[in-house]
Amino acid sequence: MWAVLITRIYEAFPLLCPMCGGQMRIIAFITHSAEIRHILNHIGVESAPPHITPARGPPLWEGCDAPVDDGAQGEPDWDLAAQPDEVDQRVNW
Repeated sequence: MWAVLITRIYEAFPLLCPMCGGQMRIIAFITHSAEIRHILNHIGVESAPPHITPARGPPLWEGCDAPVDDGAQGEPDWDLAAQPDEVDQRVNW
């Protein structure tokens, strides 16, 4: 099942040898990380995961010295006290 899905996505059958076209079969599942690292280092593939930089924080707009024109307002112009205390959010279909 997994081989068929990989074939559909990558347009390559994963159980065919890319050199001779012969059929390959799974002979073992390696799950121990030390063995996997040893095999990857032996064939010359980096076994350590790539370093991922942490995500940036949001921009700090308050400390910005950019001028604010008439089209942009920092605060909304509605009165929060004028909002109703209870809002009926039921769906009446």
